[in-house]
Amino acid sequence: MALKMRDLVRLTGVPKSTILYYIKEGLLPEPEKPKPNVHLYDERFVERIAFIRYLQTHFRASIEQIRAVMRREDFDPDHPFASLVGAIDTLMAPAGETRYDREAFCEVAKIDCATLSGWIDEGLLFERNGGLSDTELEMARILKALEGIGHLDLAYAYRDCARDLVRLEAEAARSVRDADPRERDRTIRSLLDATLLLKPYIFNLTLYGAYRKDRS
Repeated sequence: MALKMRDLVRLTGVPKSTILYYIKEGLLPEPEKPKPNVHLYDERFVERIAFIRYLQTHFRASIEQIRAVMRREDFDPDHPFASLVGAIDTLMAPAGETRYDREAFCEVAKIDCATLSGWIDEGLLFERNGGLSDTELEMARILKALEGIGHLDLAYAYRDCARDLVRLEAEAARSVRDADPRERDRTIRSLLDATLLLKPYIFNLTLYGAYRKDRS
């Protein structure tokens, strides 16, 4: 069924100006134009827009990153979430942030290079695409603060927990690798929701509950 722009806005909750911007940036195909001033959109636009918004909301992906995902040879527009398995590196690369080599990073973060190397080797900080970013600067600030109050052990506990979780998440992802594309797309979406939404929800609310119990 062909949709007019007003239908697309109603079904997606995305403003007309944003949809036109997605088209301009190549994230959506051009609409059909059977008559002058008549633009018709395929129903698949609804799913594609939902996918774009998902990446922007939960991965904080830039337009450039989303475009890079969609231009990959293994990207299937009919099953976009299944295509994300091979594109995680693209989405996790910091977008629009200043990049630092180790020496420059240490100077800005006001730490010695031995400390930085130790945090990287121990899995508390991560070099991505051969460098460090503003995100790592913020994490280094937090690590320094924890060290200053004598609780850097918290960071190591988070790391150990993450390593245990990632093994389970990787096993779950591998279990659907050979599934039918339609089933794989739905399953990958569910796993992403669990990783990006359910996991921090359970962690944060469990922590909040523990704090409330301590204060009562």
